[in-house]
Amino acid sequence: MAGPLMHMVVIDSDAKKIYEALSTGKGLASFWTADSHAEPKTGSIAKFGFGGPVLEMKVEELTPGKRVRWSTHAGFEQWNGTSVTWDIKPAKDGANEVWFNHEGWPEQLPANDLASVNYTWGRIVGRLKEFVESGKPVPYFP
Repeated sequence: MAGPLMHMVVIDSDAKKIYEALSTGKGLASFWTADSHAEPKTGSIAKFGFGGPVLEMKVEELTPGKRVRWSTHAGFEQWNGTSVTWDIKPAKDGANEVWFNHEGWPEQLPANDLASVNYTWGRIVGRLKEFVESGKPVPYFP
């Protein structure tokens, strides 16, 4: 397996607000893709549109205020077998750290493809911070 894609950001907000952004269609549409359909229900299928194929992720784990984890269900063939985890951890002065991990990548995936996905995730994590702290939607894919 290729190494996991990882990012960490400190968000000046409470864990509940961050969790809502990561676990609901409205929250996800506010920082990732405007075409987001998700519900905070384990076992449900979240759908993310990008003007072409629709990425489907199965909601594997929800721990309110602490963790959201998905596994790829359909849509992006090279993502098959991967999982995405968002962990929320307390930081100083009421802020929270969000640890992002996208793992399970096949070894044969070209390094430049992996680098491109990692770069995009980094920008999306930045949009999460911007949205949660300001309350203003800033989807990376409008």
